[in-house]
Amino acid sequence: MTITQSSDEAGGNPVETPFENPVAKPPAPGEARHVGTHRRVSAGQATFRPKTTGIRLPKDSSVLRSPTRRACDDIRWAITQRLTERDRLILHDVERFRVLTTPQVTRLHFGSLKRAAARLLHLHELAVLDRFRPRREPWGAHPWHWVVGPLGAAILAGEAGDDPERASRRWRGERTIAYSTGQRLAHLIGINEIYASLASCPEGSLLDWQTEAEATKWSWNEVRPDGWGIWEQHGRRAEFFLEYDRGTETLSRLVEKLPNYDKVAVDRGTPTWVLFAFTSARREQTARRALADATVPIATAALLDGIAPHDAVWLPLRGADGRLPLAGLADVPMPPEALERAATGGHRAWHYER
Repeated sequence: MTITQSSDEAGGNPVETPFENPVAKPPAPGEARHVGTHRRVSAGQATFRPKTTGIRLPKDSSVLRSPTRRACDDIRWAITQRLTERDRLILHDVERFRVLTTPQVTRLHFGSLKRAAARLLHLHELAVLDRFRPRREPWGAHPWHWVVGPLGAAILAGEAGDDPERASRRWRGERTIAYSTGQRLAHLIGINEIYASLASCPEGSLLDWQTEAEATKWSWNEVRPDGWGIWEQHGRRAEFFLEYDRGTETLSRLVEKLPNYDKVAVDRGTPTWVLFAFTSARREQTARRALADATVPIATAALLDGIAPHDAVWLPLRGADGRLPLAGLADVPMPPEALERAATGGHRAWHYER
């Protein structure tokens, strides 16, 4: 834009009139003039387009990021080089049970606490696992609590056929903080403690176990127990649902759960023990009074510190004179009402086949 004076406004204000600069060079052949973000090409000139090679990048990849297939290969190569078979089992257990403490991992996979602590620290340094330690009042601290780390999430995704890079990016440290401050942490650790005690017990065998999510899915959402298992010892076998109670629910809520267990027994055609594990003897006594009229086979125990769940700590509501070991429940007659109802059912037993 150049400022000139028009002939009829001599001496007045200058008027802005556009005209081409005669000194400006004409555009070279193939050169475009830029106006904003658009391009103009003079007549007779073709727009320049780079030749394509015909090579297309794989899906979910870019020139700045390796393709998914390459990432999976790299992850698996790292597993082969750095991780052992036991490391993989630990990672899968931590994913399945969400949080495991150092003593629990020691019982499940090691014979020495010192060796377990050293290996877990190595997995933490590799970002396979992450850890936190809740504060204990008024003194001391809890043991380390272990959750899946960013590289562990990528490894698990690669083994499942998913995108490891996406799984690693979706990992957030805030979830670890949520675990460490959540109200359900003590409840979850208590359930996992029962599992770790049974799974590592040399006196018997834990033939099967399901977590809360697995048991809920297996029962077609009829019940939501804290666990389900089959314990065998000295030739006797007991199948059970686990209800771990820390006194946070009302007693009426415990009673309201029983009809759903009865429905599962009718669908399967066989009743199953429902074990209520409490953290105090007083809570067990009050709960037994609330559950006294139940026709579902029930046994209770107060699992205090140092008490193993397979020992003689289980007291059925009826049919026994004293506390029995877990496998001893196989010899206790179940309530006749439960047996009668189960005998008329069984029409959906195939749903529960393992």
